[in-house]
Amino acid sequence: MNPLQAEFFTRFGLYAEREFLSPDVCAGVRAEMSSATSAPATVADGQEGRAVDETHRRTKLADVSAETAALVGGALQNALPTLAQHFGRKLVGMQPPQFLLYREDSFFRPHRDDSEKPGAPGFVRQRSVSAVVFLNGATPEESSGYSGGSLTFYGLMDDSADGRSVGLPIAGETGLLIAFPSDLLHAVSAVTAGERYSVVTWFFEDATLSGSERLTTASAAPPAA
Repeated sequence: MNPLQAEFFTRFGLYAEREFLSPDVCAGVRAEMSSATSAPATVADGQEGRAVDETHRRTKLADVSAETAALVGGALQNALPTLAQHFGRKLVGMQPPQFLLYREDSFFRPHRDDSEKPGAPGFVRQRSVSAVVFLNGATPEESSGYSGGSLTFYGLMDDSADGRSVGLPIAGETGLLIAFPSDLLHAVSAVTAGERYSVVTWFFEDATLSGSERLTTASAAPPAA
């Protein structure tokens, strides 16, 4: 299936905002990420805790400067009241954003961002709303673009007649923010050309599950939905 525009997903309750980050900011963050130290992103779920499992997830976590993390994190933190109202949840804070680089053949198999499994880390059980910001678009014709690497959501529509869940891919756009409930099944298909840059974070309602994780707490309670 060809990727669908962001407006399609708002019909199912997801939140989308174009130009959440400006093209100039996105370009600057991409440039920093491309030259930054990076490490394989981990999988955190169940009893395994944090582990690198490249059969389930193959992507790089870029170590950006504190200034860049604060710039992007501040923009996401400012979105908390809007997301709380949109999803009807009493969001009180945000986990530190991650800066993810998907090179050719990188992917993330279908998964949920939260977990209720016994022994799942507190920061995973805590997640309520997930947010992704695209730093470049799925436009291979452009120098900064890529192909493949579609963020795909499952379970938004009725399953197919043969019992398989229908996957709906969103078209990545530079600066686009897409937010969704953390228990929504989703995946990133393999990048086939170029490099895909994105930022992800997770908003939470209950700070008591954080354990030893470093978290960002909202300075004021969001408005009621």
